[in-house]
Parts: sequence; C-alpha cells; structure tokens
Amino acid sequence: MARDIGAASIIDNDAAVRRRRRKIIKSCTFCRQRKLKCDHKRPKCGSCLARKLPECIYLDTLNLQLTSTDLYSNKPNVALLRRIQELELELDKTYMDDASEGSEKGLSSEAGSRTSTSGISDTVLSGEPCRNEVLNFNALRVKNGRFVYYGPTSIRATISASGERFVAEYSKFWDRVKSDLADWKTAHGRFPTMEHNIITAPQTSNVLESIIPDLPCYEVVGLRINEFFDDPLHDYFRFLDKQKVLADFARCFVPGYAATPEIDGVPKQQVIMIVAPENKNFYTIGVILMILCLNHYKTGIPVSIERFIVTLEGFTMASSMFVERAQLLLLVYVFRVYNGMGGNGSSNLVSLVSLLTSAALRLGLHKDIDMMYGGQEHLVGSLYSLKNLWYWTLFADLCVAFDMGVLMSVTSAHFDDSTLPTSERGRIPLLRNFLFLGRKCMQSLLNPNTAPDLHLKAGELISFVESQFRPIRFYTNIALISQVDLFEVIILSPALAMITNFFDLMRIIDSQRDTHKEMTVYLKNKFVKCMLVATSLMVNTIIQCYKLDKERLSAAKFIQLKHLTPWLNLCVLLLNSFPIRVLTEMYALMLYKISLFEKGQRITVDKGQFSNFPSLDDLSVPRNSYLHFKDSFEAFCSTFDELWTPENTGMIQILMNSHYFVIMMALERVNRKVFQLALQSRTEVEKVHNWPKLIQNNVSDDVIKMLADEVWNNYSTGLSGLTEMPASDFLANLEMPDR
Repeated sequence: MARDIGAASIIDNDAAVRRRRRKIIKSCTFCRQRKLKCDHKRPKCGSCLARKLPECIYLDTLNLQLTSTDLYSNKPNVALLRRIQELELELDKTYMDDASEGSEKGLSSEAGSRTSTSGISDTVLSGEPCRNEVLNFNALRVKNGRFVYYGPTSIRATISASGERFVAEYSKFWDRVKSDLADWKTAHGRFPTMEHNIITAPQTSNVLESIIPDLPCYEVVGLRINEFFDDPLHDYFRFLDKQKVLADFARCFVPGYAATPEIDGVPKQQVIMIVAPENKNFYTIGVILMILCLNHYKTGIPVSIERFIVTLEGFTMASSMFVERAQLLLLVYVFRVYNGMGGNGSSNLVSLVSLLTSAALRLGLHKDIDMMYGGQEHLVGSLYSLKNLWYWTLFADLCVAFDMGVLMSVTSAHFDDSTLPTSERGRIPLLRNFLFLGRKCMQSLLNPNTAPDLHLKAGELISFVESQFRPIRFYTNIALISQVDLFEVIILSPALAMITNFFDLMRIIDSQRDTHKEMTVYLKNKFVKCMLVATSLMVNTIIQCYKLDKERLSAAKFIQLKHLTPWLNLCVLLLNSFPIRVLTEMYALMLYKISLFEKGQRITVDKGQFSNFPSLDDLSVPRNSYLHFKDSFEAFCSTFDELWTPENTGMIQILMNSHYFVIMMALERVNRKVFQLALQSRTEVEKVHNWPKLIQNNVSDDVIKMLADEVWNNYSTGLSGLTEMPASDFLANLEMPDR
C-alpha cells in the first residue's frame, strides 16, 4: 500500500504529542532540590513532615525547568509554576487545534492518498511555518525500507504538489513505463551500476590481484587510454592530464614477458601484476580502471573492478587525500550519468557528489590553485586540469542539488562565487558563468528566511541564455544545430530545466494560494514556450548525435552494434536528467490546463493567434493573449515526432539498446495517450455546456468546479480502457523493428 499526500500537509497528531512529552516528576520539590529520597506520600511526604515545612509541593505535570533561585529557595514560586503550567496547556491546545485543521485541509484538498502495488510511498513533508513558501514542497520517498528526501525543485516534489488526480495518473502510467523497461532488462541484462553484487560475489584473492584476470591485454589498456584522451568525452571535461595518466599506467601495470601470437599485427601481452605506488596512492590505478569502464567494458563491469572502485570510494583516512581521489570520484559521476544511471532525480548521485565535494574541499581546490599547487605538477599533473576538476565538481554539485531539491554541498562559506564570472569566451568560461548564476539561484530558492522572486530568477536565466548562447533557432532548427558546439548543450539543458521548473513552481504556488491569484498570461506563455524550446533542444541533440555517428562509423558497424554508438552515448551525458524532467513537467502542465476552466479561455474551440503553432526561433511570447492549448500540444507532438521519421529508423533501433532512451520514448508515448484522452474529455464538456458562448465572467466558482469534475470523470472512464490494454498494444510504436 502506498500513499501520496499533496501540498497540504498531514500532521501526525500523536507523533506531535509524543515529541512534546517529558518525564513526569514523582518527587516533591523539596526532596528534589536537596536530592533526598522522597516517599511520595500526600499531602506531605516524610521529609517535609519531619522538617515541619508549611507546604509539600508536587508537580504532577510536565517536567518544568526551574531556575536555581526557584529550585534552592525555601519555598518554590508556586504561582509562577502554576502559571507556566496553564500557559503550556494553552499552547498544547493551540498546537493540536492547528494540527487538526491542517489534517482536515490536507484530506479535503485535491492532494490526497493513492494506492499502488509498487511498494513505494511518497509523503509531502511539512515543518514549522517558513517565510519561503517554496520550501513547503518536498517529499519523502519510501521503498522497501529505504528513504530518500526530495526538495522543492525535484520532479518528485513537483508531482506530489500537483494534486491527487495528477499523482494518481502519473503513478499508473509510470507503471506502464516500468513494465516496458522490465522487458528491456530481460533482453539486455543488468545495468553497469558500479556496486552490483560486490558483497555476495565470491573472491579468491585480494582486491587488487582479483582484477588482473578481468583486464584486457596490456596493449589494449594503453590503446583505450589514448582513445579516451582523443574522445569528445575528455575534450569536454579536461580534468585529467594525459601525460600523467600514461606515466601512472606504465608505472603501475606490469606486462608479462611472453607475447601471444600477433592479432592485427599487434603483439598481445597479458597484465601479470598491478603495483601500487610507494605512497600507496591506489587512486592512480582507480583512474585508469574508470577509463576502461567508460570506453572498454560496454556490456558490464567485472565485479572485481566494481569492488575495487567502491573500496576506494569508502576510504576516509587522511592518507586517502590524493588529487586522484577527487578525479576518480568525478569519473564515477561521469560514468553514471554517461550510462543513464543517475537514478530517480539523481538519487544515485547525491551521496557520490557529497564525497566528491568533500574531497575537493579537503584538497583545497576551492582556493587559489596556482598558489597552492604551483611547483607540484610532477605529482598532480597540469594546474589547468586541476582548475577544471574544481569547476566540474561545482557543476555536479549544482545539478544534483537542483534535481534533488536540496542545498548544495559547497556553500558560500566554502567558496567565493564572485571569482567565477568571466568575460572570456569558450567552453570553460561558459561553464563558469553558468555556475555563478545557477548557484546564486539555488541559494536564493532554498533560503528559509526570504521568499525568492521566482519570476526574477527565471528572467535572469533567460537573459543568460540569450546573451551567452547562439540565438535559440540554432538549437530548435535541425538544419542549424550542426553549427553548434554540442558542449553547449551540457550547460543549456540545465539552464532551461531551471527556467521551466521556476515557472512550474510559480504555477503550483499560485494555484494553491487562498487568494486564488493566478499567473499572468505572459508568465503562462513563457512557461509553455520554454517547455517547447526544451523539447526541441532535446530532440535535435539526439538527431545531431546520430548524424555525427553516421559520419564516423560504417553501415556495417551500425548493424553489429548491441550498444549505443559513441555520440548517442555522449548524448546521454549532454542531456542528463533533462528529458524526463521536460516530459514530466509538460505532462503536469497539460493535465492542469485541461482540468482548469479559466474565465475567458477556451481549450478546444478557438484557435490561438498563430496559424499553426508558435515559432521556436526565440523565447518571445505574446503578453495579452494565451498561446492556444491545442497549438502548443500540436507543437509538442510535432517536435517529438521528428525522432520517428523514416530516415531515423536506424537511430531508433540503436536507441532501443539504452534503457535511458527506452524510458524517454515510452514516457512520451504514454503521456501522449493521456493528453489525447484528457483533451477529448475536455472537448465533450465544453460542447455539452456550450462553454465558449457562456458569459464566463458571470460563471460562479461552483459551476467551474463542477465542469472540472466532469472532465475528470469522463477522463477516468476512458482511462480504464487504456490501462487494461496489453502493453504491446499500448506502446506499439516502441516495438523494435526487425533487423
């Protein structure tokens, strides 16, 4: 049984009382203050009777805190103590009344409870009243005894805050998506999780020696290292020094003397020994093994290597503080994102990034690296790579904090953000400028003492996008994206994700305020436009990566592949959690719009001001007239359908090798079915009640609520037919074409 509780908090009254209860005092105050054994007799105990005291006072109440004067005076201030008791009783009554009122509101609001067979429960949490109402949106995920907290910018908190109806439908169709993913797992085997089965797997030798049988030939290891440094993956990040890594390889990996017969003209020697450096810096070995994990082991990481990497991650002594520790942890982060293993809302990354930021701070990477590490290049590699190591650590910290909705690990107390902005141009300068603004937005958003101006923050991010990147049309026009450095997508995708999330938070907050204040037409249009631009960026990036692979690989190579091609694999890293966030928030927006009867707005009859759908060449929107719902929905569908054109058939076949893309495509197809059904329900209600011709400003709120309920009732009736369909019929478009 699982339950979802919406934005109105459900307070556990019994738990609240238990937290306030203290130990009952049994001794009288005289015996207590003198630490005498009290016989608890009434009206006077034996000690007070023997001393002929005028009163023997018992505090048959909560354990009040007495001052020294009260405690050691001849007679406690009884009037004061009784007044304190009265005030505490009044406070308890007020607290319980508030709790009951909160519970009633929570149970009667749209956000209620749901049941599921998944064994997963999401509960929206609530604490003391906070000046920042954004912080009211959070959730605790419970699954098989595991607990994960999600804050306001997380998708999970947004889902929970969108109301019971949306949560219920979202849950049903995620079950559909998970069913399709389960089929994928059956066909493709386990994920490369880096922590799979390392506890129960047998081990016949020490951790280091157990790796040797699972390694490729010595020459292949060297080849993979050189390939890594020639690959865009390294070219984008550049936090490793090639010469140093090659030197570490030559020093730590020992080949055998006898070479096997030549294959392809290259002699093969087995690695017969791995030698740790004299300073016991095992992380140099770990860095090399992680490079192999990224570009050699395509179908699964050997358990011996998983065990070694996880062992290194767990070292906590000061003797583990090598620069290579931070490099290894960042490589593990890249590996998980690269393989689509970030988890639900980056849940598989949050602890890892905490270790990474801790190591980087312990190493002093947040300080002046030139001053601190100058002259140590023979030990740590180039200072340029160390600076990049710090910037990408900040990036990982920011992205995971945003996805989880939590505070960043590196705070302003650790690091002066004013050192980040730069007027230079290039990849790392772009990264630095985004870090400065993104970190500032997250710090403001999660500040408990001040309510953030979400509109202002979204505006700052839009200005950043418009000033730091090419015009938007270069990312939304498939004919122009070939001129774009795809590195920019790593930065643009989280920037757009933040913009759309801030607009979504505005929507949720405004819809739940008692004043029923609504977002302006302009803000709603901005939200819709940014979602459409985000969808187009996502689709065009995938298609462009496929084109780059076609230029790089032969047709014969494509047919043989059982995994993602190099650029499509890199695309997973470029987009990260962006596709799931875009599809989920678009879904939430569509269902919200369909069920909302806004005065003056018609969903299905009138066309918008655009003949087809709004241009995606920029982020501009009309201020006084809505972007029409049907136009926007058609734009969304048309954009995503670019993936399914005949010329991209080969691409879809390759994408089906990745659980990351299977989830994305299944979620979109499921969502579309839901959109179409909900749209049909809304159309029927509008026609039956002649909504377009009503004088809508005179329609009462009760009538509007009745119309919304009717839409949901029609929708639920039609939905039951969809959920009973076989998955093979429901997701027919995802079936793998015959090769």
